[in-house]
Amino acid sequence: MTPRERVVAAFEHREPDRTPIFEKLIKSPIADELLGRPCAASNLEYQMQRLADGDWEGLQRQSARDLVDLSKMLGFDLVRLPRNGGEPPLEQRPRRLEPGVWQVGSMVAEVLDKGWVRWRPVEPEPRRSEAEQESALRQSLEDEPDEPVLHDSTFLVIREGRRIIEQEGLDLAVFSEVYAIGAATLPAFVFCWFATEPDLLHRYYRRSHVPAMATIRRLVQEGVDIVALGGDLACDLGPMVSPAHYREFIMPYIRQQAELCHSLGAYCTNATDGDIWPILDDFILGTGVDGYEEIDFAAGMDLPRLKAKYGENCVFVGNVDIRHTLTSGTVEQVRAHTVACIEAGWGNGGHVLMSGNCIHEDCKTDLFLAHLQAYRDYFGLS
Repeated sequence: MTPRERVVAAFEHREPDRTPIFEKLIKSPIADELLGRPCAASNLEYQMQRLADGDWEGLQRQSARDLVDLSKMLGFDLVRLPRNGGEPPLEQRPRRLEPGVWQVGSMVAEVLDKGWVRWRPVEPEPRRSEAEQESALRQSLEDEPDEPVLHDSTFLVIREGRRIIEQEGLDLAVFSEVYAIGAATLPAFVFCWFATEPDLLHRYYRRSHVPAMATIRRLVQEGVDIVALGGDLACDLGPMVSPAHYREFIMPYIRQQAELCHSLGAYCTNATDGDIWPILDDFILGTGVDGYEEIDFAAGMDLPRLKAKYGENCVFVGNVDIRHTLTSGTVEQVRAHTVACIEAGWGNGGHVLMSGNCIHEDCKTDLFLAHLQAYRDYFGLS
């Protein structure tokens, strides 16, 4: 099977020749080590220098090249090609303050020792009271949201990535995301609206939903095969909203987005990490999505149990542990964990091997490579 055929088989619950493998995000410095060069898609220092030189378009094209090259060299069956921001005005070019520290307009970006990036305002903004913040948000929700104008420049990474895939005959499936309906980052007063201001909360979510629908249409038009929906809404202790509130306020918007994906011929997933057992029926069945993404092993999202209950209805994307196994495990533990994840997900299609979120800055490159080698060994690809 080609990579795309393998992914389609998994999403259609047909048995592929082997479990598809994927990572939607490999961050720097790991991505840099793997490529042997700064990764344009994730290395802040490289990105800021290219933007400071005024080479916005070159940066986007190199990002596409690096993302495709990572997928090719690691044997992935999918590649994530994200939307990018439109070309910034010249006055917003970054300015280096010191090594690893850049000013972009009113914000400063700093690369920390382990590679994590911290953003902070140049000048601390005056603190507004919660009442002032709520009042401003209420006022902004008075009008119905308009569909956004989506400029071609927003999709340059996707277009360039697809050009490279076609030119090199790779036949990779293309994944992109519209994470628009979450709950984890809501202000405290918006959480109160679930109980006290249901109409206002619906207006809040519609403000994200309307542009999300427009973006989905454009992503599929640009050749995206799988659109990731949803947004973070849980932690290790469970969902941050009640099952009833998820069903009333979040599920309907995800369902509309999933229906749009299907009408356009694309697959879709619903994404969050954390423990979501209490809302899983609505998260998978109620939304009508094809897959569940960011399956959080450390939060107790047990893949054999998931397969037993929802294997006929859902593709499971993830479940490789990145909190412990790929950060502080041994090579032997990584190999055993990878094999267990493959075997738990096998059967009736329905599984794509991926981490529970991304290969982040605290993951170890040698452990990630051991994970990939375990996959190759299991399917006799070495």
